[in-house]
Amino acid sequence: MISCMEAVNSDRRDTQRIANRKSLFFSLISLVLGFLLLSGFLGRAEAARQCPDGSPAGRGNVCPDVPDNAAEWIGYSTPGQMVVGQTYAVSATYKNVGNQVWGSNLGYKLGYAGTPSVASPWGLDRVQLPSAVSIDSKVTFNFSVTAPTTPGQYQFVWRMLQDGKASFGGFGSQTVQVIPSLIKGNIDGVTYSSISGWACSTYLNRSVDVHMYLGGSAGSGTLAGATAATLPSDAGIASACSASGSNYRFSFPLDENFIIQNGGKAIYIHGLSPVGASNDTISGSGAVAVPASVIKGRIEGIQDNKAIVGWACSAGLSRSIDVHMYAGGPAGSGTIAAIASANLASEPGVASACSSSGSNYRFSIPVTEDLIRSQGGKPFYIHGISPVGRDNSLIDGSGALSIPAMQRNAAFVSQNMPAQLPTGRSVTGSVRFTNTGNVTWRQGQGYRAVLVGDTRGWSPGEVGLPSDVPPGGSVDFNFSLRAPLGAGGYNLRWRMRDGAGDFGNESSNQVVQVVAPPPVEHGVGLAARSYVYDANQQLCKVIEPESGSTVMAYDAAGNLAWSASGLDLPSTTSCDLEAAAASGRQVVRTYDTRNRLKTLRFPDKNGNQDWSYTPDGLPAQVTTWNDAGSSSVVNAYNYNKRRMLTSESSGQTGWYTWSIGYGYDANGALASQAYPTGLSINYAPNALGQPTDVRDQFGNVYASGIGYYPNGAARQFTYGNGVSHSLVLNGRQMPQQVRDNNVASFEYQYDANGNVGAIIDQQRGTGYNRYMGYDGLDRLMEAGSERFGGDNWNRYTYDVLDNILTAKLPGVRENNYWYDAKNRLTNVQNNAGATTVGLSYDPQGNLKNKNGQAYTFDYGNRLRDVTGKESYAYDAYGRRTIAGRPTTRTVQVYTQAGQLFYTEASGKGNMEYVYLNGSLLATRNSGTIKFQHTDALGSPIAVTDTAGQVVERTDYQPYGSPIGKTVDGIGYTGHAMDGATGLTYMQQRYYDQDLGRFLSVDPVAADSVFAANFNRYWYANNNPYKFTDPDGRQSAADRYYGAAVGYMLRNDPEKLRIWMAGEAAATTEGSQAEQGAAMGQAVGEFVDAGDFSNEAIAGALLKAAAAGVTRGRSGRPGDFTRGQRNAFKRENAQRNDGQMRCDDCGREVRNVASEKGVPTPPDQAQVHHDPPIKDGGGRHSDGKVVCPECHQDRHRREE
Repeated sequence: MISCMEAVNSDRRDTQRIANRKSLFFSLISLVLGFLLLSGFLGRAEAARQCPDGSPAGRGNVCPDVPDNAAEWIGYSTPGQMVVGQTYAVSATYKNVGNQVWGSNLGYKLGYAGTPSVASPWGLDRVQLPSAVSIDSKVTFNFSVTAPTTPGQYQFVWRMLQDGKASFGGFGSQTVQVIPSLIKGNIDGVTYSSISGWACSTYLNRSVDVHMYLGGSAGSGTLAGATAATLPSDAGIASACSASGSNYRFSFPLDENFIIQNGGKAIYIHGLSPVGASNDTISGSGAVAVPASVIKGRIEGIQDNKAIVGWACSAGLSRSIDVHMYAGGPAGSGTIAAIASANLASEPGVASACSSSGSNYRFSIPVTEDLIRSQGGKPFYIHGISPVGRDNSLIDGSGALSIPAMQRNAAFVSQNMPAQLPTGRSVTGSVRFTNTGNVTWRQGQGYRAVLVGDTRGWSPGEVGLPSDVPPGGSVDFNFSLRAPLGAGGYNLRWRMRDGAGDFGNESSNQVVQVVAPPPVEHGVGLAARSYVYDANQQLCKVIEPESGSTVMAYDAAGNLAWSASGLDLPSTTSCDLEAAAASGRQVVRTYDTRNRLKTLRFPDKNGNQDWSYTPDGLPAQVTTWNDAGSSSVVNAYNYNKRRMLTSESSGQTGWYTWSIGYGYDANGALASQAYPTGLSINYAPNALGQPTDVRDQFGNVYASGIGYYPNGAARQFTYGNGVSHSLVLNGRQMPQQVRDNNVASFEYQYDANGNVGAIIDQQRGTGYNRYMGYDGLDRLMEAGSERFGGDNWNRYTYDVLDNILTAKLPGVRENNYWYDAKNRLTNVQNNAGATTVGLSYDPQGNLKNKNGQAYTFDYGNRLRDVTGKESYAYDAYGRRTIAGRPTTRTVQVYTQAGQLFYTEASGKGNMEYVYLNGSLLATRNSGTIKFQHTDALGSPIAVTDTAGQVVERTDYQPYGSPIGKTVDGIGYTGHAMDGATGLTYMQQRYYDQDLGRFLSVDPVAADSVFAANFNRYWYANNNPYKFTDPDGRQSAADRYYGAAVGYMLRNDPEKLRIWMAGEAAATTEGSQAEQGAAMGQAVGEFVDAGDFSNEAIAGALLKAAAAGVTRGRSGRPGDFTRGQRNAFKRENAQRNDGQMRCDDCGREVRNVASEKGVPTPPDQAQVHHDPPIKDGGGRHSDGKVVCPECHQDRHRREE
């Protein structure tokens, strides 16, 4: 190791040697300079020289002294062209020509020597010395530079430097051209699976990243993906990139969700510059879009007329789609016909067309019978339903094919028809048809076999389809055929019919001989009613077999002073006033000075009444006594200034008073009703006074959306529980279909007389269908239904006085009715002759005893007591106020309109009854609402709760007996049925639905004009499916039917006249129908006028009433009724082997109507009075069937 002293001495020696060298050096320099100066003086020119540090020699060609730091630039090694931002290897070589060794520890470096104020553009400005450089030695700096990011010419200038000191030595400058690298590329393809293309940064071999934007470029669009363009590419792309790379391609994969979310959006792809240049979009950006999933497909055909097949998809999606088929046009103009899914297996070719990998794109739409029925023959169009919310486009082939057309056809196979049967009797038979069409005959769709030919009087006229019959199948129509009352030969055939009319071929013609039956033995056959008048031509006595004699006396003003009924005073020449007065059966009346009833007194004090009035003559209060005069019911009335009833109350003295309130609109139509409980029902009447909405003050809806036909029938409404009600009328304005959705649906069919021929239950099926047959007087002869039990057929016969003779349902009952000489039913016997029901009557013809059950009626013919079961009290109008049982009591109140309005029953709470247009709509039992669904007769046949669910159903036998249950409340035809007694309370009379008769004689006198109510006990003219009895006094149907026609034809008098003539010829109740038509015509004219003032309303009512009275009567007093004329004609035909002949000349005559402006047919059957009217004849006369010529001869002879 060298000591410190030795190191110092060594340094000193070195310093001395250097000083010596310097001295020698400067001496030599001096000599040289002197030589050069001398040469200059001598005038010689000598070339300049370069000094050791690389600088030129100074004056006198003399170099300065060599400094410590000096360097000579030897040269650079660098490209003359660079790409922006790229790194290149370069070198710079220098020679140390100074007097100092370059050592890195002394801070020697290579430094950028460009413009001092500008930073190095080459990514660095210092390069470390690779190693120490001795004097006169060279050094090469190898280093890397990064080209500037801005294209242009740049100087490559570097110089030696020592830290802390300025640069030194020589340097060189080399120009470098920096060129740009730009993003370049192209979107080559867009499919449902990918977006592909290429991208590069020019002149660069490396790959670039790419970003995909949708809906706009970066800054406005949405970034949707990023990847690198690193996939293999071909030489052509490298050439386009001015580079030699081989990985410039990219691909963005697409899935279904991407297509669903972004379909149709424009695509923009940016290349990301690796050199910091602009991230430009590549070619094709904005010109292409994400493929949208559009509907594709094709209808390929109809397979065997059973299925429409094809395929449909949403392009690019593997999932299945739905298809909607329209008939007659595409969506918007056509009708939706079917909905299906295109989810059946499909082949690869379909998947290719759908640009997807799915395998379930096919559909098959069944060609159902319902489709054929509703849309047969129409072209069809199929829409694919886009699952991504795009257009539901039509698929190929739409509109080119049509749904197979419906083919209705039937072939007759065989029949079993009787060759002979008695008049009015039935025999079973059958007819078979084969379905040769292409749709199934279905129950409930109107398919039936109909009788054609000489069908007048035959029933049933048609037989409903017993079961469904598919194409090619056969069906037997079994029937019980009832013959008409007219004897003779009838040509009968059967054929098929549906709602569109007849189709197929008819059965072979069968001639059926109808013969007269033996005479009935247990009918009365004759009843006489006599009328006696006093000296003032006042009716003083009526003698009737059922109720004996009723004697009447009058006061000086002609008012009925008293009457007495149930008397045995048969004289037809004497009033027998004294005997009647002494009978103890007097009912006495008194009147005020204005001849208004003041008091009414009965012998037993039951029904006694006291009346008071308002100053303008309206009833103000009526007190009625019950319980032999020990209790009373008070009815009181209040009116507004328009004299319309605003409130009425009913109460029992010392017990209760219940009030009913009425509100009206400006037109005087009923707008609201208030109940004793405070419940208020609002009706929202229209301009015609018809309710349009029924709801209470609490917002509970009972009916809404009520619409009407022009004749006033409610066409539709919706119950408060959402059940929709609809009514369809036929051409005669009679109910054709009554439907309560999902609750009840009935189709009504009629014969030529307007009798109900069938009721088809479309809700519950054929087991509930009902079929009816009638005799020539429109009395119910047969009613068949599986619901009735037994052999399914109720059969009835009648005598000439309209008494029921037999009522039989084999297997259930065999009732034979027997009557006494007073035309009263006394016994019901079975076929073995044993009495099953025995009956007796009081003197006034009221039922007194039935099979040991006692009934007590008062002198006003009101039922007071059913011993051991129930007793009753009434108000002045004969409406019940109390129904008392041994342990319970029901208090009730009726409105003036005769509707049961409110009840309170022991153990059952209170009950409010809500009505719409006279029919029960709903009940409220202590606030619980139930909705009532009624049939065409007004009978509740179903009850639903507030959720619309059926909670109760009721079916009835033809004359009103509930089947399999006891009804205690509103029941048959809307009347109260008493569960305790089995009777139906129809206000003015009680009705025994098991017997089909009233318990009392008709309170309305026998009709001396039409003889319509000659029978005093019959119900609904023995036609219970056509008529009802609103209050026990008058059957109702034809007036309303006639009123409907009169209203409809009011603007066409000729059509109305023709209809009236036809009705007169076709129906036994034509007079009532004509009367109703005239009234309907008058009402229609009032409506058309549009004047609804009080005066106009009053005038219209008077006109309607006058028209009804005028039209309802025959042209002359005493003319035969149409029913009588038809009876005479039938009797004539029976005497002449089924063919009517003139009783005078014997020529054949026909039942043909006269026509206006057309001569009377010479063979028209006319009926002449014998004796004639001028000689005292009338409806009691015999009738002779004559031809027009003999009729005129008779009139000439009589004159």
